[in-house]
Amino acid sequence: MGLTYSFRAARKRIEGLDADERKTLLAICRDIQDAQETLTKKGIPLLANCMACQGLCCRNIHPADIITEWDLVYILAMAPAVEDAMATCLTRESFFPSDCIFLENGTGPCLFPDNLRPERCIISFCRVEPSVEKEIGRVMGGFSRLIRFFMFRPLRRWSRWLKPLTPASRHTNG
Repeated sequence: MGLTYSFRAARKRIEGLDADERKTLLAICRDIQDAQETLTKKGIPLLANCMACQGLCCRNIHPADIITEWDLVYILAMAPAVEDAMATCLTRESFFPSDCIFLENGTGPCLFPDNLRPERCIISFCRVEPSVEKEIGRVMGGFSRLIRFFMFRPLRRWSRWLKPLTPASRHTNG
C-alpha cells in the first residue's frame, strides 16, 4: 500500500493511545533504541564497510519493502520532531524502485537519527556477521514486542473495562 499509508496508520496508532499506553510504548521504544545503540557500537567495523560503499542498500529500492508501519511508529514515538520532514519526503514516494526517499538531498545522510533507524536498516549488513547476532536478535525482539503491544492492545483495554464489573471490585470496605 505504500509508505504514505503506513505513515498515516502509524500516526493514528500513536494518537489512539491513552497515557498509560504511551508510557508502555515509550518503554518499548527505548529498549529498541538501546538495542540499536549496542548493535551500532559492536558493529563499528561492519558499519565502516557500509560507509565505504556509501549505502548501496539505500539505492534502487522500494522503501515500503524495507520500512514498515512499525518502524514509523517507533520513529514517530521517539522523535516526533521529524514528522514534518518525513511527510515532506513521502511526497516523493514512487511506485518504481528509486533511492530511499529519506536520504537528505537524495544522496544522504539518512534523515533519521543514528539511534532511531528502521529495523531493516539497522540489522542489515552486506554479509552475515556472527559477531553481532545477539545484538541483531535484541533489535528484532524489540520490534516484535512493539508489534505484540499493538496486537494485544484491544484485549488489555477490554480487560481494564471489565475489571470494575467483577464482583470482588463491587464490594467496598466499610
